[in-house]
Amino acid sequence: MSALLRPRRHARHAKPSKVGPVLVAGGMTAAFAVADGVAFSTLASAGGSQAQFERLAQCESGGNWAINTGNGYYGGLQFNLSTWRGIGYSGYPHQASKATQIAAGQKLHSQRGWSPWPACSRKLGLSGDDGVSSAPAAPAPATTTAADRRAAAAKASRSRVRSAATTAAPAFDGRVLSTADVRTYRATVRTWQARMKARGWRITADGHFGPQSAGVARRFAAQKGLSASPGTVNAAVWKAAWTAPVS
Repeated sequence: MSALLRPRRHARHAKPSKVGPVLVAGGMTAAFAVADGVAFSTLASAGGSQAQFERLAQCESGGNWAINTGNGYYGGLQFNLSTWRGIGYSGYPHQASKATQIAAGQKLHSQRGWSPWPACSRKLGLSGDDGVSSAPAAPAPATTTAADRRAAAAKASRSRVRSAATTAAPAFDGRVLSTADVRTYRATVRTWQARMKARGWRITADGHFGPQSAGVARRFAAQKGLSASPGTVNAAVWKAAWTAPVS
């Protein structure tokens, strides 16, 4: 019996994964690749369930865990690189497995709640730090196809655009919006982002003027023939967001 209790001197441990945390069985002599289904069953409930993050991904990216549209946000949960790497992950979010992206989402949720996904968490009724919805989820349709989802997204987009009728622009504070303030929350930035989203642009209204906002500003100014430094919002671009016809 004493020989069985003696610690093994040459036991190896599984090599840590580069794309996220793994579970290592003490004393095992080989590393095992963990399938997504097994990974889901072992994820700590740091915040939000697998089902809630799947619903969140449907809202953020149409449920496409490998999406990369070039707007600075990646994967099913639309992480940006600074956030992804800030919580300990390497590589790009959209290159990681669905299980890893959900684990990262739970880790971020344990630190900041649902605030990193303000629009979709409100739309889905997600609240609190324990991942509990404030209202029961609506029952899923009996059958949902990719064509159904695309049609629903197109309908929602047209509805937003129709609601973005031209109107008087709110007062501009005179301070140009640019990526120089990407780490600083500005209410003015959020107001402009929300207006551009209502006009049908793909943009997150989070109050931080990052690469996504700069890209929208650049394309909008070019579309309307406005004079502004590329990727910035000056008084002319600001005013046009409310007064220029939606096209």
